[in-house]
Amino acid sequence: MEIKNNTDIEKTNMENYKVILVDDEEEVIDAIKSRILWEQLGLQIVGSATNGVKALELVEKLQPDIVITDIKMPYMDGLELSRRLNDEYRNVHIIIFTGFDEFDYAKEAVHLEIDEYMLKPINAVELSECLKRVKNSLDKEREEKLNVQKLENYFDDVLPIIQTNFFVSLIEGRVNESEYEKFLQAYKIDLNGPYFCCAVFHTS
Repeated sequence: MEIKNNTDIEKTNMENYKVILVDDEEEVIDAIKSRILWEQLGLQIVGSATNGVKALELVEKLQPDIVITDIKMPYMDGLELSRRLNDEYRNVHIIIFTGFDEFDYAKEAVHLEIDEYMLKPINAVELSECLKRVKNSLDKEREEKLNVQKLENYFDDVLPIIQTNFFVSLIEGRVNESEYEKFLQAYKIDLNGPYFCCAVFHTS
């Protein structure tokens, strides 16, 4: 496997994404570990495995963001590993590489929605560019999650006011009966009792 150092990689200030390497050849794993500038890519290798069975155990334990796997391996190959990851760990991004240039592998990889499919021999520049693309996807997902979290936090902050306004509208008869249940669910209000009393105080 041909590996060349790549120095043209920007540093990131964000928390590093976790990577697991899977290949039945230890020397391939060692080469990838030593010749890719992981920290500058914003990535961190947290584990490696020599077959898909061990890789699944690591994924469950370490919860990585990226799995880089060969196809041809004993016990469980890279495609079966990818199927299991897609079924059980939908947030994991998968990069497959193989020395077998066969259409069926590529076709199956496309069917499994693999992020990247690379043919051996690969060098550090090619793999680094591949990892950059995957990291960009992870950055976008992270940003979307942060935006959603911000919206949820804002909603929780204003929820008491929204609930109060809803109760006022309910008392004044401005809530359509067909939309009543929808508002209760949206505003996290529990009104499951059989009867309710309402007291209105007016001060002049």
